[in-house]
Amino acid sequence: MDIPTLALILLALFVVIAVRKLKHDRVEAIQRPVRFFGKVPLNRTEQVLFHRLVQALPNCIVLAQVQISQLVGIDKGVHWDGWFNRISRKSADFVVCLKDFTVVCVIDLDDRTHERDDGKRSDDYKDTALTGAGIKILRWKAADMPDVDTIRKAFLE
Repeated sequence: MDIPTLALILLALFVVIAVRKLKHDRVEAIQRPVRFFGKVPLNRTEQVLFHRLVQALPNCIVLAQVQISQLVGIDKGVHWDGWFNRISRKSADFVVCLKDFTVVCVIDLDDRTHERDDGKRSDDYKDTALTGAGIKILRWKAADMPDVDTIRKAFLE
């Protein structure tokens, strides 16, 4: 057997072994137990605003961490999938509804991450979808969170 043929056989053998190893590792990773743990749906800052909203708007329903896709539908047109992908994993921090669940307003509590380019782009997509569906959006900075009276006044206007 000549050297090029031997090299080709060794290369093919190496590829077969490497592919089997990758498949074995993938199966082993899937079978490995996953550790799940509970989380709190709202951080401390969001909890403060939630309680203020409930206090300020007793005749409304306040929902937290609602997917934008639960609030906004998209016509199945040419750009449906592009827009769905832009909003499908985004959520509204708070949704204020009437008792019949008519959406009055979406409230986002913005921290420093909203000042970055990717945060601004994400907010732009969210704002475009919500305003396009006729839903008002209020943005309040986490560092300058409104008190109960300010919230009431914002909703009276």
